[in-house]
Order: sequence, then C-alpha cells, then structure tokens
Amino acid sequence: MFRDLTEGREPGLLAGEQMLGAQAIVEALKAEGVPFVAGFPGQGTEKIISVLHDTPEIQSILTRHERVAMDIIDGYARVKGEPGVALASAGPGAAHAFAGLGQSASDCVPVLLLQGQVPQRALGTDATQEMDILAAFRPVTKWQIRVNHVERIPKVMRRAFTALRSGRGGPVVLELPRDVTEAEAPADKLAYRPVGRRYRSAPDPEDVGLAADILLGAKNPVIYAGAGVLWAEAWQELLAIAELLTIPVMTTLNGKSAFPEDHPLSLGLGGFPMSRLGTLQAYEVAKEADVLLAVGNRFRPRATGDLPWPPDVKLIHVDVDPCEIGKVYPADCALVGDAKLALGALLDALRSWASPARQKPRDDILEQIAVLRKRWWDRLLPKMTSQEAPINPYRLTYELMQTLDRRQTIMIHDAGFPRGHVSHVYESLIPRGYLGMGGQSEMGWSLGAAMGAKLAQPELLVVHVIGDGAFGMTGMDLETAVRCRIPILTILSNNSSLGITKSVIADGKYHMVELTGNYAQVAEGLGAYGERVEDPDEIGPAIYRALDELAQGRPALLEFITAPWPMPSIK
Repeated sequence: MFRDLTEGREPGLLAGEQMLGAQAIVEALKAEGVPFVAGFPGQGTEKIISVLHDTPEIQSILTRHERVAMDIIDGYARVKGEPGVALASAGPGAAHAFAGLGQSASDCVPVLLLQGQVPQRALGTDATQEMDILAAFRPVTKWQIRVNHVERIPKVMRRAFTALRSGRGGPVVLELPRDVTEAEAPADKLAYRPVGRRYRSAPDPEDVGLAADILLGAKNPVIYAGAGVLWAEAWQELLAIAELLTIPVMTTLNGKSAFPEDHPLSLGLGGFPMSRLGTLQAYEVAKEADVLLAVGNRFRPRATGDLPWPPDVKLIHVDVDPCEIGKVYPADCALVGDAKLALGALLDALRSWASPARQKPRDDILEQIAVLRKRWWDRLLPKMTSQEAPINPYRLTYELMQTLDRRQTIMIHDAGFPRGHVSHVYESLIPRGYLGMGGQSEMGWSLGAAMGAKLAQPELLVVHVIGDGAFGMTGMDLETAVRCRIPILTILSNNSSLGITKSVIADGKYHMVELTGNYAQVAEGLGAYGERVEDPDEIGPAIYRALDELAQGRPALLEFITAPWPMPSIK
C-alpha cells in the first residue's frame, strides 16, 4: 500500500504548503521504510541533517569516518536484504566514502549514498570542497545522478530505489548540490509514491526445460552457490533441488550460509575448476563433476584458479544479470533471472520429470562427502585444539564455534588472515548467518558491517573477527557502537603484523609489516569492554565474559595474541 503523504496533516493544508528539497528526500526515505541513515555531516547535507533531527522514524548515526558509514549500510543490506542509506559531505567526505562504495560495488551490495555537493552556481570555479563526484564514482556505482532541480527529487528517489531493489545489486549515488536541498517547492509537486518492492524476472521456460534435462542426465552433478542465492532468498529452493537429486553443494565465500554447512550434502567453500580458498571435499568432489549448476556467482579468479573449463563438464549458469553469462566460461544452458524464480521453476520441472529411482538418496555420494569431510577436519583438528602460545587462530575460531549458538549468531570476517582462519573452520547453519566478503577485501570493513548487521537483526548475536592491521584503519568507530548502543562482539586477532602481507614475502625481507599496540586498552578508552587474552585455555571464559557485557548493551572487544598461521592447503 502506498503511503499517503498527507497522513497526519490537517485537511487541505498540503495544497498551499511549501517543502524543502531536504524534507522531500527524508520523506522519500521514510516512505521506503529506511530505519536509519549513517554518515558524517558537512557541505551539502546540512539541511538533510536538520530534517532528520525532527524525524524520529529514522535514526541518525554519526560515524567517525564516512567509510565506516558505508560499511555499516553494507552490512545492514547484506543481512536485511534491503538497501542501506548513508550521508557524506562534499569533497573529502566523498573521497572517504569511496573505499566503502568500492567494496559494495565489488560484492554487488545495494547501498544508497546521499552525497553533498557545493551549490551549482559554484561548480567549475574550484570552490572549496568541489569535486567531480560523478566522474570519480562512475566505476563503483550501478547508477548515479546529480539532482539538479528540487522538483526532480521524487522521480530520482523512485528510480534510485528501483535500481537498488531490482536486478543485480550495487551502489547508487545521488549528488545533492546545496542549493537543491535548501530550495523550496510546492509540497504537492514533491509528493512521493514509494517503490516499496523488488521487481523480479523469471527465466525462459525453454531454458528451464533444457537445464532439467541436463541435470537428470548427469552422473555427478555439483551445485555451486553464490551470493545471488542470498540476495534472492532462494535458499529453500536450493536445498530442495540438492536433496531431490542428491547433489553436493559448495558455495562461494560471499555465498557462504546459502546452504547449511552441517548438511550431509554440504561441501563448504569451493570453486570451479579449483578454488584458491576452498575445502578438501569441495576440491575432490568438483574434480569428478560432469555438470555444474552455478547459481548467482561470477567465477572470479580466486574461485577458478585461472584454469580452463574442463571439456567434459557441462555448465548451467543461473544469474540475474545477462552480462555474467559467458563472461568467463561459456554456458551450455543459461537461466537468466532472479535466483528464487529460476530455482523454483527448475525444481518444479525436476519434480515432474525425475523418475522415482532418480529421486532416491544416493548413499555413495553421501558416504563420499562424509569421508572427505572427516579427512579435512582431521587435517584441521591439530590446529583447532592447539595449546601453543601465541594462540593458533584456528583454535580461536574453533572455540567460537563451540561457545556460540550458531543458529542465533551472525559471523563476519575481515580481510587478510582472518578471512581464511574463520571461513575454513566456522560452519554456518542459517541463511545470512555468515557474511563473507571478497572483491576489494577492504581492510577494517567488518567493524562497520557488524554494526549494520546488528541493526538489521538486533535479536541475533553479531561477531566479527578482525586483525590488528585492519583494526588500525577503522577501530575508532568502536566508539560509534558504544555511543549508539550497538552491542557487537569484536574478536581481534593480534599477531603484531600485517600477517597476510608478511606471508607472501617469499624472500624473507620483511618490511613495513610490523605493528604494536594494546587494543583492549583502546577499547576501554572508547567505552567498550576490553580484555586481552594470551592463554588458549582462557578463550572460552573470555568469550562468556564478553557475552555478559553485550547483554547489558555494551560492545566488547577481546584481543587475542595469535601466531601468524597461513591458510591450510587443500592438496
């Protein structure tokens, strides 16, 4: 139902009323159900800040840095499945936001940046904080526009939310010159009718039939699920297809949690032809595949090993973006459309055409996966139970898995070593219970993402694992979590270095990698609970102490002194 802009007003008042451009923008956000705006005030956003002050329906979150504001709305969008909204000032504010936009663009996350700009009359004069924002942001946005007249605001906002909710995700930037946000227009010309929904597209039925034929004729099909499954909320359809035909399922890093990793058909992280960040079971099962059903993934180099496509394997590629089909590997069959509609149609076809014998569980497949999973787990177990100090980071992740209720937890990793140390070991059990990031690998992203995730699902525990190098980039915004009472748990793996950088310097000439600091003391200084842990036997007790603090609404940071362990090899 469309929101009536006259609701709460006196009858007849709207006709002669004037409205600010800033008010029209906030009214549009309110109509679209936006719960909060994160950002930093400044040039071009002053009036919007003022209007937000008088709009209790939308929470205003001041961050220490515009980049963290972008990370907050990125995490919110991934968990909620709805666009997040941020605010940044002209010039340096835009420059600070760029890194966050790049991360969201690389992972196809729908975020809206309301970007301030100098008045239009000052453009081209080298005015203070003037920047060619549209040119700078073009490579990292799905759509962008300068709002050049106050009466264009409703149309631009509708187009922005349509782009954000439909098709392949990505950032949208609205450049807002100060003279536009401060201008007035008749309120009836600024009335806003919200989009309020996602528009989905379905694949061609002929392609669905071909995909069903290929799968039913396969001996060893494998499903490769990406983040497109999560964005489309297609995890039930994915599970049903896997169980119907006993098809093993591996996921991309960004798609982790699209399939329950305690399921007998789960292979965990994988890739095709060979992942650089995958499990042993995914690698071994993928080698025997004769059909790959790839859903909502883009075959990035990390997931392909830059290897050619095996000539005897058929590819069924499902993606909402037709430009992804054939971009890396040619598809034998393509289902272009929303993953939920595509998998739903494919499931219906398979249920109708598959013989009763084909629908029976294949014990040989289940046994093969179980044997391989045990072999992989046995390889990791010495690290996960290690008594060494500094603490083995795999022990840290293992303790988190044993301590937390994973059906009530969202786990998030940061860039560098924490990504491998967490994603290999932590088994995600619920959809969107794990936020995997790849793409730009923006260091420090997880702190803001954790706050956004908590705002999206306040009833769930939100934990993020971050390195000392990454925390140095965004750690001051732990104070934002304290001030705004966003109780997140920060697990800081401190190996006193830029671990991933140090690990790739093969000649041993380490330079610009050593770090120092006591981050638990920093956390305490910012108002959070802080504790430093060096004994591996104290990991679990420290986590419980932190959970007690979270229950009181206080963010907590646990600093663990760890060794720089590399990721395990799948060979």
